[in-house]
Amino acid sequence: MTALFRLLALLLGTAMTLAPAVLLLFSHGSGQLPSGDRLFNLLAPLLVIGLAFGLGPLLIALPRLVAGQRNPGARLAAALLLLLSAGGLVLFGMGGMASLLPAVLGLLAEGLLFAVFVWPARSFSTPPGDQDNSPSM
Repeated sequence: MTALFRLLALLLGTAMTLAPAVLLLFSHGSGQLPSGDRLFNLLAPLLVIGLAFGLGPLLIALPRLVAGQRNPGARLAAALLLLLSAGGLVLFGMGGMASLLPAVLGLLAEGLLFAVFVWPARSFSTPPGDQDNSPSM
């Protein structure tokens, strides 16, 4: 089941990363796109914006990075990036009826990823093998 959730995170993160650039290309219609450097200069900022929105799910999709109690920093970063991503979905996705269903589905998927990978490890307690066994007591 965890593999299925990680696959969902990978698909959601990839879609959110590529969405701004793909939407620009689709909105361009049948006109001539700029070529070479101009196309790169047009799409690169959109990919960076998309990466800001898709990096949270992509971090969760990496195995062993946001899992267990070993990496609280990675889990905190993934939680903050998921919050940024959810805010982007609310801000930009709730603008009209055409984008309402994908935005709601994306928010549900992000809520599920947060509930499965980030929330259960909120205590950040030390694993039993990492206890200090010094005789100083």
